[in-house]
Amino acid sequence: MPEVFAPKEIPVIKKSGLVLAMVLCASLLSACDCDGDCDASSANNAVSPTVPAPAPVDPPAVVTPPVTPVVPPAAAKCADPRFCKFDSTGSLLDDSATSWSCVQDKLLGNFWEVKTDDAGLRDKDWTYAKTGAAGACGDTLTACSPDVYVAAVNAAAAPPCGTARTCRLPTHPELIYLSFPDAFLTPVVAGVPTTAGKVTSTVTGYMPPAAFFPDIVADGFYFNSGDARQVAYGVSIPAGSSVDAISLLGMAPAVGSDLAGHIRLICE
Repeated sequence: MPEVFAPKEIPVIKKSGLVLAMVLCASLLSACDCDGDCDASSANNAVSPTVPAPAPVDPPAVVTPPVTPVVPPAAAKCADPRFCKFDSTGSLLDDSATSWSCVQDKLLGNFWEVKTDDAGLRDKDWTYAKTGAAGACGDTLTACSPDVYVAAVNAAAAPPCGTARTCRLPTHPELIYLSFPDAFLTPVVAGVPTTAGKVTSTVTGYMPPAAFFPDIVADGFYFNSGDARQVAYGVSIPAGSSVDAISLLGMAPAVGSDLAGHIRLICE
């Protein structure tokens, strides 16, 4: 028969057992923080798994648009050994220019007017007379005289060689030299060409080069500032003639002051 305990015989837990239980509980609580949450790594003595860092992402490539190089305009060139083209602002033009109003003679240093063909002030067909009314300048001037023409050209908004240059009537030698080949004039010493002792080699007439002076009037007489002679380009000169005597061989005949003639100005 099972053994029955009397109520007063129920086992009593000893104080030493109670103390042991309290110590164990305190040990468990020491693994928790102050607010009662437990540190899993401390409480369970487990290592947290390592989370790999995200792979770096390359920034989107910056596409730089190609840069088109700026090519400066080619500088105007003057390849001709003697003459260069200029416009009415005084700017050098390329050899291939089809319109120009001024020509520089590099050998002698002169800048020459190039005539127009537009019925304007500087039209190639107008004529002038030092005295009388023989000139026909298209009603562009009050009087068709060389002096009036020179003043009008210098007062124009666009003179042939630019506003920095003042134009004038050329001298007799200057008109003649414009048509002579370089061999007749070189060497040039202090701006003065050397013509002494030189002679013509063929029978020919002498004209300013048409590539630079397309406005030449074939049978025209051109005024100079120094004497009563007008230069007539293209007159046939015999072979063996003295270059110094060419102007006396029909190229610069003496004429009356009332004879109409053409004008080509030097601008300097």
